Amino acid sequence: MNPATIIEQATADGVTLALSSSGSIKATGDPAAVNRWLPALREHKVDIIAMLVEPANDSTSWGWVMHFPDREPVEIYTSPESSMAEVLRDFPDAVAAEPIPPAPARPTAPLTAREETAIRAWLELIEETDTAIIADVLGRCRADPEARAYFTGRASGG
Repeated sequence: MNPATIIEQATADGVTLALSSSGSIKATGDPAAVNRWLPALREHKVDIIAMLVEPANDSTSWGWVMHFPDREPVEIYTSPESSMAEVLRDFPDAVAAEPIPPAPARPTAPLTAREETAIRAWLELIEETDTAIIADVLGRCRADPEARAYFTGRASGG
């Protein structure tokens, strides 16, 4: 039986299949029906997961944290990038795969004195006086281009 048929027949039998937050299959419905379908779901787990994952949500990644029922999670890295379905297919004893987010982009230029002055003025405008928070905001602006864009946008009235 192929994965599409399993999904179709299990659904007709009152079993709802979805992806759990950990990326594995979650089967709900009548307990007897769920138990009838568990062997087929386990046997075709990787292909069923691939069918349940919408292409837009099936992100690719260079790194994955693989979760296993009988051991600690393991980080793996692939080249070229792999989808969740691909890494689960390559690690059939895994119960879930979680993408390792890429390292945040680094700014291409240092925070300018003008930007820092504008951000400090905006923080003062919103009555932020906590020196630790101010240092954290400026540190984020130095290290993270998205944070810098956000705070310089706020400082310029955006």
